Amino acid sequence: MSAPLDTVLGIETPEHLAFRVRIAGPARRFFAWTLDTLVALSIMWGLTLLVGMVFTAIDLGGVGNGVLTVGAFVLYWFYFIIFDVLTGGRSPGKMWLKLRVVRDNGLPITWRESILRNLLRAADTMVLGSSGILPIGPVVMSLDPKFRRLGDFAAGTIVVVEEPPKAERKKPLAPDPALVEQLPATLPVTRDDLEALELFVHREQLSEARREELARILAPVLAARLGLPEPRQATVFLASVWARAQDPRRKMR
Repeated sequence: MSAPLDTVLGIETPEHLAFRVRIAGPARRFFAWTLDTLVALSIMWGLTLLVGMVFTAIDLGGVGNGVLTVGAFVLYWFYFIIFDVLTGGRSPGKMWLKLRVVRDNGLPITWRESILRNLLRAADTMVLGSSGILPIGPVVMSLDPKFRRLGDFAAGTIVVVEEPPKAERKKPLAPDPALVEQLPATLPVTRDDLEALELFVHREQLSEARREELARILAPVLAARLGLPEPRQATVFLASVWARAQDPRRKMR
């Protein structure tokens, strides 16, 4: 089955918060690039008119041509870099299409990533074969599940659809009813322990990996207090202890 034009990528931050972003597909990125091209051409057209009026009036047409050459060079190589850095990864075309360039870990790009990905922009326009009609950039993007071009590979960046990031919603951990019934009515836990268990069971922002990591640390300690062997399913054990703690018949230690 072929990959969809737009796909969803799950990213876990260093703080262990999990969120999802939609990776921009080739069609959407092409339209953004087309808009940026029109903006750049408009800037160049305006610069040409200005230079023509100024330098022709003082009879320095040759100098004006030099200014236009430098302007075209700066526009070609620094148009995207300047906008990427000043707007957080959004050129005018990307703004209109609600796209943003970010690092592959979800963090904003810096000068380094912007320069790397845009220096290789020229390589994306190189053609394959003798026909001269098949640019490398679209071919590379179509073969990559994250739709990265050569510059994205070099800089470690992706282009995402700009949407308010939402933390993945997770249901509270489900206890094991049989285990709940086996637990004693008097649990050797304090109020601080109960608060920690409540946060663990209901905290939606924890990724699955982080939740399992914490469970493997807490479950053996609590099981030892109860005189039970180390549980095989740490998360289910903690959820069951929490469920038992909510029993109104339970006695505080």
